[in-house]
Amino acid sequence: MTMTERRMTLRAALLALPAAIVAAAATRNVAQAAPPPAPAKGPPAKEMADLQARQDISDILIRYARSNDRADEDLMRSCFHSDATFKFDPFDGAASDFVPYAMKIVRPLKWCTHHISNVFAEVKGDRAVSECYYFAHHRRVNKAGDGEEDAFFEGRYVDRHEKRDGVWKIAHRRGLGDYTTVVPAATAYESIPKERRSGRLGEDPLYVMLSDLRSGQ
Repeated sequence: MTMTERRMTLRAALLALPAAIVAAAATRNVAQAAPPPAPAKGPPAKEMADLQARQDISDILIRYARSNDRADEDLMRSCFHSDATFKFDPFDGAASDFVPYAMKIVRPLKWCTHHISNVFAEVKGDRAVSECYYFAHHRRVNKAGDGEEDAFFEGRYVDRHEKRDGVWKIAHRRGLGDYTTVVPAATAYESIPKERRSGRLGEDPLYVMLSDLRSGQ
């Protein structure tokens, strides 16, 4: 390419430069003028309320199990409305009367665990019905008083829940027992070092940690 040809090519590029700058600016202005994308919509309010209700109901079922294991009378009462009813053979009456009845069973035990699983809940407004399976293990002194035994129980709780003043609680509970067996304990409960055992109300590490959490420690 001769010197003259190079000059002509450079001149053509310089002449085209303003047009390219104007086109780029126009494209940028159009992009800036475009409205921002609409925010993604969350789940409908009813769906969110139902999800929260199911979580609250699940928490109630778990709290009830813990109230037995820790012999926590106040915690058990908190699971039921004041006028709730409870039917689980041989008990059939007010839940407020069932709570001391249950405490008389669990407090003398050496140790117990209550497991909750297969939780199902159907919610309709401020009312709901739930089902859960339970498995319980009680370590206790045998009837002869000369040793310990392990009692195992399986069954279901079918509950009717109501939301009152913004709080879900059990309005009626029906307990169903499907399996029970009692076997002699292989070892005495006291053979387990005390620092490894679960405790009751106020003594268990959970209550200590919750107290620290709530006091900001």
